[in-house]
Amino acid sequence: MYEEMTFENIMKSMLARCREDMDRREGSIIYDSTAAVAYHLAEMYFLLDNYLGLVFPDTSAGEFLDRFSAAFNIERKAATKAVREGKFDRELPEGSRFTTTGDTPHVFSVSGLEGVEDGVYTYRMECESPGKEGNGYFGLLVPVAYITGLGRAELGAVLVPGADRETDEALRERLFARIRRPSTSGNANDYYNWAMSVPGVGAARVFPLADGPGTVKVVIASEGRTAADAALVSQALGYIEEMRPIGATVEVVSATEKAVNISAGVRLSTGTNLGAAQVLFGKAADVYLQDSAFGPRYISHARIGNLLLDVPGVEDYDRLLLNGSPGNVALEDEEIAVIGAVRLEVL
Repeated sequence: MYEEMTFENIMKSMLARCREDMDRREGSIIYDSTAAVAYHLAEMYFLLDNYLGLVFPDTSAGEFLDRFSAAFNIERKAATKAVREGKFDRELPEGSRFTTTGDTPHVFSVSGLEGVEDGVYTYRMECESPGKEGNGYFGLLVPVAYITGLGRAELGAVLVPGADRETDEALRERLFARIRRPSTSGNANDYYNWAMSVPGVGAARVFPLADGPGTVKVVIASEGRTAADAALVSQALGYIEEMRPIGATVEVVSATEKAVNISAGVRLSTGTNLGAAQVLFGKAADVYLQDSAFGPRYISHARIGNLLLDVPGVEDYDRLLLNGSPGNVALEDEEIAVIGAVRLEVL
């Protein structure tokens, strides 16, 4: 709105209002005194233009987007801590702390005994730092403080997945979904919004009357638009059970992954590396598949072709196949597409 209110344009307008016989050259008294005012006016217009963007949901960000979302009873998902399974060869005191090995270590603390079998003690281990990084490490644990007689310490299965703080784009998507899909009296939109409110859930599809009157089936995918693990499914079901109206029978299941393998022959410009082009194309195709989760019931052959042409250095392509076929890849109602093998060859 205020793109034209630059320092140069404001100066030009102010100097044009001075008398013709005044010295308006750079360095003159009139110019220097006017420049100071023009600088602050330009800064004011820049901030004003920026503030206008912050009050509209499509351009808002940070705390301003939080405040806008709060008007629709939507809160940004906070980062959550991963809870993992730890296996040890002796009993441990509550609160014992262990660190993972590797370049980015994380600290896990003992939060409860799960069971003992054949001399192996299984404990719940909570990551002290929130975020999905706590989900990825498996293997050796090192005690922060020396524990006498400890010979085995391993980090195993994910019991409750950790999740990162919700991004602006993800929050904006939920906000628009709430506005465009009005929730009322336990309708399908309610179940969708409840599922999407659970930390770690990145996509959802609702099937009303899935098994007859009074039944609802909710299919969810993880934050990365992959199959949801058992812990996330349980967490989503628990939250929906708290929110649903009396009398409804709810089933929450994970989406089924369908790998999409892509192969094609490409003509490259001089100096373009085939391996680098393949990596860039694979990343672009992966983003497209994630964005398509629970959207169209197919993966578009034409869209994949356009992504290939958008890769720097790719001039043309031929023999583009998705899962061995020169056409779209159909998806079932509960399926989501994930990237499979990507193979490019030079024509």
